[in-house]
Amino acid sequence: MDHKTNLILPSLLASDWSKVGAEVQRAADAGAQWLHLDVMDGAFVDNISFGPQMVQVVRKCTEMYLDVHLMVHRADHYLERFIKAGANNITIHVEANYNTSVAETLKRIRAAGLHCGIALHPNTPFEAALPFVNDIDLLLVMTVVPGFGGQPFMEKETMPKLAAARDYRDAHGLKFNLEVDGGIYTNTAPIAKKHGANLFVCGTSSFGPPDMKQSMSDLAASVA
Repeated sequence: MDHKTNLILPSLLASDWSKVGAEVQRAADAGAQWLHLDVMDGAFVDNISFGPQMVQVVRKCTEMYLDVHLMVHRADHYLERFIKAGANNITIHVEANYNTSVAETLKRIRAAGLHCGIALHPNTPFEAALPFVNDIDLLLVMTVVPGFGGQPFMEKETMPKLAAARDYRDAHGLKFNLEVDGGIYTNTAPIAKKHGANLFVCGTSSFGPPDMKQSMSDLAASVA
């Protein structure tokens, strides 16, 4: 995971689940190297998406890197199920409830041989991630309120935080990637890149257009 490499990550949340295998292949054919999977529990966020079984189904369809974002309470309780399902990276929220702790959960992800990440709600300051920055592979700055796709990009609320994370990382010689998720299109991705992002989660903007290869190409060009 090279934090100097820009990647466009299609979000499965925006795909057609009635033909999920074909949609995963469509993303791969369009040039995606990573696939983003948003897990929502209906408690931490006001929506329910899918769980470890969907991750397992996707893993059977592809060898792509699976970037699993747990928008759930008690991620430590469910962790083993996502590890066994085939996730490559598991990102957890600092704001969620845990039976143990954020730090312990990150250790368990790492011990399983996976990459791990921390996610921040738009209203959560970067300082909330500071206790964990030495132990993560990526920091996900949510650029919309987590729970639903199709929301507008929250530039004023989130870009100063993203820049602060970049500056802290670089000043301390750290290597974690900076990921953004929410309202990422060809006009907003460059703004996020300017503030330090190198991983761009794109749902509607990638899976939405009929020509996904062109949409992925356009998104990649916008942050080149």
